[in-house]
Amino acid sequence: MTGLRDRKKHALRQAIYDAALQLFERDGYDAVSVATITRELKIAKGTFFNHFPSKADILAEWYESTMMTSLDAPLPPGLSPAQRLVERVHSGGAQASKAPELWRAKNAEATRAASIQDAERRVDTAFRDSLRAEIQSAVRDQVWREDVAPDALADLVITLATGTWREIMVGNRVSDARGLLNARLATLLQLCRIASEPSND
Repeated sequence: MTGLRDRKKHALRQAIYDAALQLFERDGYDAVSVATITRELKIAKGTFFNHFPSKADILAEWYESTMMTSLDAPLPPGLSPAQRLVERVHSGGAQASKAPELWRAKNAEATRAASIQDAERRVDTAFRDSLRAEIQSAVRDQVWREDVAPDALADLVITLATGTWREIMVGNRVSDARGLLNARLATLLQLCRIASEPSND
């Protein structure tokens, strides 16, 4: 019985999550209240709060899930170290940008929602770890200089990517994302005098 009860609980939580995201995208995050979500599903507000402390928690889960899924995806073969860094930071933003209202709402709510701040920290940590591993591999393979500081460079790439993706979304320039990231990372690497790889737009 416990297994069945857990499956039903999980299914209800998933239904709330899916319905909320659909409503956010259709009507706009600000226009959708918890009451709107519960009316849509014909459940009590208490049932919603049993699964999510607030509607911002749904945004936090969407952002973390989207970004972590993209991070787990394998990279295409044959990429240079710089291209691998670009692909790492491009894939997550590209996935999230497919839901612009959720992206906008996540950024707007981040200053006041602890759950979103926590999700952003976990995502940043995961991406930083992945970038650091890529940089360490390039150093180990003697593609980049041995005195490169992987932690510092990973932090710089995260900062560069975050700012670039905000600019891209505000300016509705998603199609330019990979080219902008490529050019800016090439500039960063040149400034760091790490590599002389050309930018590949």
